[in-house]
Amino acid sequence: MTRFALLFLLLGSAIAIADPSPSSSDPTDATAPGTGSGSGSGAPIATPAPDAPPAKVEQAKEVADKAKLTPIIPNPNNPTKPAFQLYAEIDVPILATGAVFALARLEKTSLNQQAFCAPECTTTVGDPGYAGSLNALDSLTKGRYSAAWSTASDFELYGLGAATAAILLTDEGLLNTLNDAVVIGEATLSATAVADIMTLSAGRPRPFLYGTNAPLSVRNSPDAALSFLSSHTSEAFAMTLSLYIAEKRLHPTSNRSKYILAGGLALSSMIAISRVMAGYHFITDTIGGAVVGSSLGVLIGSVHGSPVQVIPVVNHDDHTGATAATLGLQGTF
Repeated sequence: MTRFALLFLLLGSAIAIADPSPSSSDPTDATAPGTGSGSGSGAPIATPAPDAPPAKVEQAKEVADKAKLTPIIPNPNNPTKPAFQLYAEIDVPILATGAVFALARLEKTSLNQQAFCAPECTTTVGDPGYAGSLNALDSLTKGRYSAAWSTASDFELYGLGAATAAILLTDEGLLNTLNDAVVIGEATLSATAVADIMTLSAGRPRPFLYGTNAPLSVRNSPDAALSFLSSHTSEAFAMTLSLYIAEKRLHPTSNRSKYILAGGLALSSMIAISRVMAGYHFITDTIGGAVVGSSLGVLIGSVHGSPVQVIPVVNHDDHTGATAATLGLQGTF
């Protein structure tokens, strides 16, 4: 249910902010990914050769204009926000594809297939429930089960999501928050999708299957075979790192983003610990989740360019020969 809620929230955010830029501004002046640089109105093209026929240049501009991406501009009156530039042709497909992969677990659990060693796994060769050996680190938590810790990990993840939304909302307002929430949601969904693919492929029994502390119904459930890797952990770290990138862009000269990163990493680590204490994941499951989530949080956040870039501007006075350097803003306004 939480994944359905996240999906609807992200799609709703994309729809809410997917408003064409007003006629007073020209979003095509901003350089979209993969279009190169150029001058003049319309989509940018490579600088034509000095002897290029004007008709060919205009034809190239028309082709580039038809192929240009459509930027989503939630607040054209404030060029310094949001932190991420969205494009309709890129972000909507990412959300849709990520959602399909993230929901793959529902199809697996609906088949009602138990873990291959259920209702109790062992590490003793020859036993009916033999599930292979465990490394020394994971052996520390085999047989553990706690429903209370499992519930705590759920609420910790909900709390992280609520804190992320609150930080953005108080920082940049509703529309800009919806914009940046799409990218943070993409990172979270991507982490979920990768975690689910690895979980379904590995089919690793959860720690509570190596004992009888968990109720029989829990040990016989299809979910008992979905240990590696921890989706809770991957989602938490993806959310934290993508939020950090957003805040670093919004406040490049402040330590605010570092404090947010420290708090987010602490809560994400607590979520990982809770999953281990609950008996739902081995320690290596959460380490893998942290690596995958952190990597995707940085990757998804970084590939989304900022609507505004600070660029050096050099002015040269031909009369006096003086040269002055300053900084300027370039982006979609």
